[in-house]
Amino acid sequence: MRFGPPGSTPAPECETPWSVESTEDNYLRNHRSHDVGRILKRWRAVAREAGLQVVTLIDEADDPVIALRNRKPVTGPGLYLSAGIHGDEPAAVWGLLEWAEENTDMLQSQSVVIFPCVNPWGLVNNKREDQEGRDLNRAFDQPETGPIGAMLEFIRGREFAVAVSLHEDYDANGAYLYELTQRGESWGDHLLEEVEQELPRHQGSVEGRRLKNGVLRRTQGFAKIVRQIAGMPESICLYLHHARIALTFETPSEFSLYRRVRAHVRFLDGVLRRVGQEGK
Repeated sequence: MRFGPPGSTPAPECETPWSVESTEDNYLRNHRSHDVGRILKRWRAVAREAGLQVVTLIDEADDPVIALRNRKPVTGPGLYLSAGIHGDEPAAVWGLLEWAEENTDMLQSQSVVIFPCVNPWGLVNNKREDQEGRDLNRAFDQPETGPIGAMLEFIRGREFAVAVSLHEDYDANGAYLYELTQRGESWGDHLLEEVEQELPRHQGSVEGRRLKNGVLRRTQGFAKIVRQIAGMPESICLYLHHARIALTFETPSEFSLYRRVRAHVRFLDGVLRRVGQEGK
Protein backbone atom coordinates (compact mmCIF):
# COMPACT_ATOMS: atom_id res chain seq x y z
CA MET A 1 0.00 0.00 0.00
CA ARG A 2 1.17 3.49 -0.82
CA PHE A 3 -0.46 6.86 -0.36
CA GLY A 4 0.97 7.92 -3.72
CA PRO A 5 1.79 6.13 -7.01
CA PRO A 6 4.25 3.23 -7.02
CA GLY A 7 7.90 4.18 -7.39
CA SER A 8 10.54 2.60 -9.55
CA THR A 9 12.47 0.64 -6.92
CA PRO A 10 13.04 -2.85 -8.34
CA ALA A 11 11.63 -5.80 -6.43
CA PRO A 12 14.17 -8.16 -4.83
CA GLU A 13 15.01 -11.47 -6.42
CA CYS A 14 13.01 -14.40 -5.09
CA GLU A 15 14.71 -16.72 -2.62
CA THR A 16 15.92 -20.01 -4.02
CA PRO A 17 14.07 -23.10 -2.76
CA TRP A 18 17.16 -24.55 -1.11
CA SER A 19 17.67 -21.39 0.97
CA VAL A 20 14.33 -21.81 2.75
CA GLU A 21 14.48 -23.30 6.25
CA SER A 22 12.38 -26.41 6.93
CA THR A 23 9.86 -24.56 9.14
CA GLU A 24 9.37 -21.94 6.51
CA ASP A 25 9.18 -24.51 3.74
CA ASN A 26 6.47 -26.45 5.58
CA TYR A 27 4.53 -23.24 6.22
CA LEU A 28 4.61 -22.27 2.55
CA ARG A 29 3.60 -25.75 1.38
CA ASN A 30 0.53 -25.87 3.60
CA HIS A 31 -0.63 -22.28 3.64
CA ARG A 32 -3.88 -21.11 2.02
CA SER A 33 -3.29 -17.39 2.04
CA HIS A 34 -6.62 -16.38 0.44
CA ASP A 35 -8.94 -18.70 2.36
CA VAL A 36 -11.22 -16.22 4.11
CA GLY A 37 -13.48 -18.91 5.55
CA ARG A 38 -10.54 -20.44 7.39
CA ILE A 39 -9.42 -17.02 8.60
CA LEU A 40 -12.84 -16.18 10.04
CA LYS A 41 -13.14 -19.58 11.71
CA ARG A 42 -9.82 -19.05 13.47
CA TRP A 43 -10.82 -15.53 14.52
CA ARG A 44 -13.95 -16.88 16.15
CA ALA A 45 -11.77 -19.32 18.08
CA VAL A 46 -9.56 -16.41 19.17
CA ALA A 47 -12.63 -14.51 20.33
CA ARG A 48 -13.86 -17.43 22.43
CA GLU A 49 -10.49 -17.90 24.10
CA ALA A 50 -9.85 -14.18 24.64
CA GLY A 51 -13.36 -13.23 25.70
CA LEU A 52 -13.91 -10.91 22.74
CA GLN A 53 -17.20 -10.13 21.04
CA VAL A 54 -17.47 -10.79 17.31
CA VAL A 55 -19.73 -8.32 15.49
CA THR A 56 -20.77 -8.78 11.87
CA LEU A 57 -20.55 -5.42 10.12
CA ILE A 58 -21.58 -6.55 6.64
CA ASP A 59 -23.23 -9.89 5.90
CA GLU A 60 -24.21 -9.46 2.26
CA ALA A 61 -21.69 -11.88 0.78
CA ASP A 62 -20.38 -15.37 1.46
CA ASP A 63 -17.55 -13.91 3.53
CA PRO A 64 -18.78 -11.28 6.00
CA VAL A 65 -16.84 -8.29 7.27
CA ILE A 66 -16.42 -8.71 11.02
CA ALA A 67 -15.00 -6.71 13.91
CA LEU A 68 -13.94 -7.71 17.42
CA ARG A 69 -14.02 -5.82 20.70
CA ASN A 70 -13.89 -6.50 24.42
CA ARG A 71 -17.05 -8.02 25.88
CA LYS A 72 -16.56 -6.06 29.09
CA PRO A 73 -15.17 -2.54 29.59
CA VAL A 74 -11.37 -2.57 29.95
CA THR A 75 -9.40 0.35 31.35
CA GLY A 76 -6.09 1.51 29.95
CA PRO A 77 -4.81 2.72 26.57
CA GLY A 78 -6.89 1.55 23.62
CA LEU A 79 -5.47 -0.32 20.64
CA TYR A 80 -6.97 -0.20 17.11
CA LEU A 81 -5.82 -2.92 14.70
CA SER A 82 -6.83 -3.53 11.09
CA ALA A 83 -5.69 -5.55 8.10
CA GLY A 84 -6.88 -6.66 4.69
CA ILE A 85 -8.31 -3.41 3.40
CA HIS A 86 -6.36 -4.27 0.23
CA GLY A 87 -7.06 -7.85 -0.79
CA ASP A 88 -3.72 -8.43 -2.49
CA GLU A 89 -1.83 -8.00 0.81
CA PRO A 90 -2.39 -11.37 2.54
CA ALA A 91 0.57 -11.34 4.93
CA ALA A 92 -1.01 -8.45 6.82
CA VAL A 93 -4.20 -10.46 7.40
CA TRP A 94 -2.37 -13.60 8.48
CA GLY A 95 0.13 -11.70 10.60
CA LEU A 96 -2.66 -10.08 12.59
CA LEU A 97 -4.41 -13.43 13.04
CA GLU A 98 -1.30 -15.33 14.10
CA TRP A 99 -0.31 -12.54 16.49
CA ALA A 100 -3.77 -12.66 18.09
CA GLU A 101 -3.56 -16.44 18.44
CA GLU A 102 -0.26 -16.01 20.27
CA ASN A 103 -1.66 -13.30 22.58
CA THR A 104 -5.13 -14.38 23.70
CA ASP A 105 -4.20 -13.86 27.37
CA MET A 106 -3.25 -10.26 26.65
CA LEU A 107 -6.42 -9.65 24.66
CA GLN A 108 -8.48 -10.44 27.74
CA SER A 109 -7.01 -7.42 29.56
CA GLN A 110 -6.18 -5.00 26.72
CA SER A 111 -8.73 -2.48 25.44
CA VAL A 112 -8.85 -3.37 21.77
CA VAL A 113 -10.81 -3.01 18.54
CA ILE A 114 -9.86 -5.33 15.67
CA PHE A 115 -10.89 -5.34 12.02
CA PRO A 116 -9.25 -8.59 10.85
CA CYS A 117 -10.15 -8.51 7.14
CA VAL A 118 -11.80 -5.35 5.86
CA ASN A 119 -11.99 -6.49 2.23
CA PRO A 120 -12.68 -10.26 2.18
CA TRP A 121 -13.80 -10.23 -1.48
CA GLY A 122 -10.49 -8.65 -2.42
CA LEU A 123 -8.54 -11.25 -0.45
CA VAL A 124 -10.40 -14.16 -2.07
CA ASN A 125 -9.81 -12.70 -5.53
CA ASN A 126 -6.33 -11.30 -4.84
CA LYS A 127 -7.48 -7.78 -5.73
CA ARG A 128 -6.52 -4.49 -4.14
CA GLU A 129 -10.01 -3.07 -4.63
CA ASP A 130 -13.39 -4.35 -3.48
CA GLN A 131 -15.98 -6.01 -5.73
CA GLU A 132 -17.08 -2.63 -7.08
CA GLY A 133 -13.56 -1.57 -7.99
CA ARG A 134 -13.17 0.86 -5.09
CA ASP A 135 -10.00 1.41 -3.09
CA LEU A 136 -11.44 1.30 0.42
CA ASN A 137 -8.32 2.96 1.79
CA ARG A 138 -9.31 6.15 0.01
CA ALA A 139 -12.87 6.20 1.36
CA PHE A 140 -12.75 7.09 5.05
CA ASP A 141 -14.47 10.36 4.22
CA GLN A 142 -17.19 8.42 2.35
CA PRO A 143 -19.23 6.49 4.94
CA GLU A 144 -21.57 5.23 2.22
CA THR A 145 -18.72 3.19 0.68
CA GLY A 146 -18.59 -0.54 1.42
CA PRO A 147 -17.83 -1.35 5.07
CA ILE A 148 -16.37 2.08 5.87
CA GLY A 149 -19.53 3.54 7.39
CA ALA A 150 -19.97 0.48 9.60
CA MET A 151 -16.36 0.70 10.76
CA LEU A 152 -16.69 4.38 11.62
CA GLU A 153 -19.89 3.72 13.52
CA PHE A 154 -18.22 0.86 15.38
CA ILE A 155 -15.52 3.19 16.75
CA ARG A 156 -17.73 6.24 17.23
CA GLY A 157 -16.68 8.04 20.41
CA ARG A 158 -13.61 5.81 20.91
CA GLU A 159 -10.10 7.09 21.49
CA PHE A 160 -6.98 4.98 21.03
CA ALA A 161 -3.41 5.31 22.19
CA VAL A 162 -2.35 3.94 18.83
CA ALA A 163 -4.04 2.88 15.60
CA VAL A 164 -2.26 0.26 13.51
CA SER A 165 -3.00 -0.47 9.84
CA LEU A 166 -1.16 -3.47 8.38
CA HIS A 167 -0.27 -3.48 4.69
CA GLU A 168 2.10 -4.75 2.01
CA ASP A 169 3.91 -3.00 -0.84
CA TYR A 170 4.78 -4.90 -4.02
CA ASP A 171 7.33 -2.24 -4.95
CA ALA A 172 9.33 -2.26 -1.70
CA ASN A 173 12.68 -3.91 -1.08
CA GLY A 174 12.13 -4.17 2.67
CA ALA A 175 9.78 -3.31 5.52
CA TYR A 176 8.93 0.30 6.28
CA LEU A 177 6.57 2.41 8.33
CA TYR A 178 4.36 5.47 7.90
CA GLU A 179 4.17 7.19 11.26
CA LEU A 180 1.62 9.92 11.97
CA THR A 181 2.35 11.54 15.29
CA GLN A 182 3.02 14.73 17.21
CA ARG A 183 6.29 16.59 16.95
CA GLY A 184 8.91 15.17 19.25
CA GLU A 185 7.28 11.75 19.50
CA SER A 186 8.37 8.73 17.47
CA TRP A 187 8.08 4.96 17.84
CA GLY A 188 9.16 4.07 14.33
CA ASP A 189 12.85 3.20 14.58
CA HIS A 190 12.38 1.00 17.65
CA LEU A 191 9.44 -0.82 16.07
CA LEU A 192 11.36 -1.59 12.90
CA GLU A 193 14.15 -3.05 15.02
CA GLU A 194 11.59 -5.67 16.05
CA VAL A 195 11.16 -6.96 12.49
CA GLU A 196 14.76 -6.98 11.29
CA GLN A 197 15.18 -10.62 12.29
CA GLU A 198 12.71 -11.40 9.50
CA LEU A 199 13.08 -8.64 6.90
CA PRO A 200 15.48 -5.82 6.05
CA ARG A 201 14.36 -2.22 6.12
CA HIS A 202 13.29 -0.64 2.86
CA GLN A 203 16.08 1.33 1.21
CA GLY A 204 15.19 4.30 -0.95
CA SER A 205 12.21 6.60 -1.19
CA VAL A 206 8.42 6.34 -0.96
CA GLU A 207 6.13 8.88 -2.61
CA GLY A 208 9.20 10.79 -3.72
CA ARG A 209 10.38 11.23 -0.13
CA ARG A 210 13.42 9.46 1.22
CA LEU A 211 12.79 7.38 4.31
CA LYS A 212 14.78 7.91 7.47
CA ASN A 213 16.00 4.43 8.33
CA GLY A 214 12.77 2.91 7.04
CA VAL A 215 10.42 5.44 8.62
CA LEU A 216 8.32 8.11 6.89
CA ARG A 217 7.11 10.43 9.64
CA ARG A 218 4.42 13.04 9.17
CA THR A 219 3.17 15.53 11.73
CA GLN A 220 1.24 17.89 9.46
CA GLY A 221 0.07 18.49 5.90
CA PHE A 222 -2.65 15.84 5.99
CA ALA A 223 -5.23 17.86 4.04
CA LYS A 224 -2.73 18.18 1.21
CA ILE A 225 -2.13 14.43 1.16
CA VAL A 226 -5.87 13.75 1.00
CA ARG A 227 -6.17 16.11 -1.99
CA GLN A 228 -3.19 14.57 -3.75
CA ILE A 229 -4.47 11.00 -3.50
CA ALA A 230 -8.14 11.97 -3.97
CA GLY A 231 -9.42 10.30 -0.83
CA MET A 232 -9.06 9.86 2.91
CA PRO A 233 -6.93 6.87 4.02
CA GLU A 234 -7.63 4.94 7.19
CA SER A 235 -4.52 6.08 9.04
CA ILE A 236 -5.11 9.81 8.52
CA CYS A 237 -8.76 9.49 9.54
CA LEU A 238 -7.77 7.63 12.71
CA TYR A 239 -5.02 10.10 13.55
CA LEU A 240 -7.20 13.16 13.05
CA HIS A 241 -10.23 11.85 14.93
CA HIS A 242 -9.43 8.88 17.17
CA ALA A 243 -5.76 8.14 17.87
CA ARG A 244 -2.73 9.90 19.30
CA ILE A 245 -0.45 7.89 16.99
CA ALA A 246 -1.33 6.15 13.71
CA LEU A 247 1.06 3.58 12.24
CA THR A 248 0.90 2.01 8.79
CA PHE A 249 3.30 -0.92 8.59
CA GLU A 250 4.35 -2.25 5.19
CA THR A 251 6.07 -5.49 4.22
CA PRO A 252 7.58 -6.20 0.77
CA SER A 253 5.20 -8.55 -1.01
CA GLU A 254 7.91 -10.09 -3.22
CA PHE A 255 9.55 -11.69 -0.18
CA SER A 256 8.60 -15.03 1.39
CA LEU A 257 5.05 -15.11 2.78
CA TYR A 258 6.36 -16.77 5.94
CA ARG A 259 8.86 -13.98 6.58
CA ARG A 260 6.29 -11.31 5.87
CA VAL A 261 3.74 -12.83 8.24
CA ARG A 262 6.34 -13.19 10.98
CA ALA A 263 7.39 -9.56 10.44
CA HIS A 264 3.81 -8.42 11.08
CA VAL A 265 3.71 -10.53 14.24
CA ARG A 266 6.97 -9.05 15.50
CA PHE A 267 5.81 -5.54 14.65
CA LEU A 268 2.62 -6.00 16.67
CA ASP A 269 4.63 -7.43 19.56
CA GLY A 270 6.65 -4.22 19.54
CA VAL A 271 3.54 -2.05 19.45
CA LEU A 272 2.07 -3.93 22.40
CA ARG A 273 5.23 -3.42 24.43
CA ARG A 274 5.24 0.30 23.68
CA VAL A 275 1.56 0.62 24.61
CA GLY A 276 2.29 -1.16 27.88
CA GLN A 277 5.17 1.21 28.62
CA GLU A 278 3.03 4.23 27.83
CA GLY A 279 0.29 2.98 30.13
CA LYS A 280 2.59 2.73 33.18
